[in-house]
Amino acid sequence: MTQIEYEVREQDLVAFNEHQLQNSASWQKTMRRHQAVFPGIMALIALFLWFYYQDTLSAIYVGVIAALWGILTPLYFKGSLRRQLRKMYSDEERASILGTYTLRSEPHVLVEVNRNGESRVKWSDVLRVEMTKKYAFLFVGIDTALIIPRATVKKGDLHEFVKEADRRIEHAA
Repeated sequence: MTQIEYEVREQDLVAFNEHQLQNSASWQKTMRRHQAVFPGIMALIALFLWFYYQDTLSAIYVGVIAALWGILTPLYFKGSLRRQLRKMYSDEERASILGTYTLRSEPHVLVEVNRNGESRVKWSDVLRVEMTKKYAFLFVGIDTALIIPRATVKKGDLHEFVKEADRRIEHAA
């Protein structure tokens, strides 16, 4: 039986939603369009201006705008997304989600303890574990996960906990 204690912050909640969105096909299509397609079309226009009209100055302007569009648009989208995600949760929801958590792995259930009390999730109800550089996500639904930030783990070994969780999920399936 392994146990970890960690804290979930608002930035972790935003990071989970970003992780979910970045894996969606529509988000990837939108980003590809704004990073490659629009700048590519503008670059072709710049080449047309340069070769056909011999207008170097206009071609440079359009080329610079194309490059800036490809670089700055994703930054704008991420900032806009973060603002929308912060508005998405009410203060009550945020207060119930954020805080200190303890996860304990027992033979048939995953026990989650937070300020609201204790809850138990059967291992057969846990879908998967995803690891990123900064987070571990234990998915208990298609769009619902327990967020474990690596930086805020206070007690226990996250790697050991994730390995045991994988074994228990596999065993329960």
